[in-house]
Amino acid sequence: MSPYPNIKQTFGLLVIFVLLQLLISIPLGVIGMATKLDLMSNPLTIAVANLISIGLLLHFGLRRTRAPAPEVFPLKPFRLVLLLPMTMTIIGMSILLSEADNRLRAVLPIPPQIMEILKELFGAPQNFFASFLTLVIVAPFTEEFLFRGLVLRGFLQQYSVRKAVIVSALFFAIFHFNPWQFTSAAVAGVVLAWWVVKTRSLWPGLFGHALNNALPLILLAIPQLDIPGFSTELTDQVEFQPLWFDALGLLLAGAGIAWLIREFAQVEDRHPPAFTEAPAVDLAFPNNGQMENPQ
Repeated sequence: MSPYPNIKQTFGLLVIFVLLQLLISIPLGVIGMATKLDLMSNPLTIAVANLISIGLLLHFGLRRTRAPAPEVFPLKPFRLVLLLPMTMTIIGMSILLSEADNRLRAVLPIPPQIMEILKELFGAPQNFFASFLTLVIVAPFTEEFLFRGLVLRGFLQQYSVRKAVIVSALFFAIFHFNPWQFTSAAVAGVVLAWWVVKTRSLWPGLFGHALNNALPLILLAIPQLDIPGFSTELTDQVEFQPLWFDALGLLLAGAGIAWLIREFAQVEDRHPPAFTEAPAVDLAFPNNGQMENPQ
């Protein structure tokens, strides 16, 4: 049986996800009308809807792969020394992508309906714990298992490593279904897929995804921190970040990525691939498919 999924099949998975979301939204809309509650923008509702929808996709996809779950969703240890440069990279990227988002919103304002959902999810103090559950726990596990687990694995078996990483990241960006999160999701998708390829574990992707989503909530919990365009409340009035702050983001992201490149290269020097000619999945996971030795 051919590897699953390919690009066309991944489009199909996204279509199925949309249909499942629509099916779930119908009873929620009826309940909301009866109770006069706005369930559609509630973080807990979003968490439950994603758990159901993506859970069904993962179950379906796992059956199509005919592979053991630990192979499709590898949760193996990775070297803890990588946590610091990964943290630097995520914080730096968050700063830079926040400014990119500011620039986009200046020319393409967010519609009121989407703005309200984003405020409820990222900026409402009364929803802090519900948002934390949704953004830092549910979203990383469901989305990483889908895009850096099922989808990336299928792509690595059929395409070059570079194509697999980039195209899986683009699907991850499309999955957010709005242009204001597209760039951030695409860049994050490339970085997280790179980490998963190099460590052969979903844990780095889960860590990076959770940290990235947690940063707005951390800022919400520190009201004394006031950085224009970054820690201020999401409104129709667009602010831009100070240049020194953008420079800090560039420094952190650049240093973190350079550090990780060096660490990954050292591991590959110690454990070179067994063959110069290898299928994409072996090129993606150096050392003949063996994970890095935890330290």
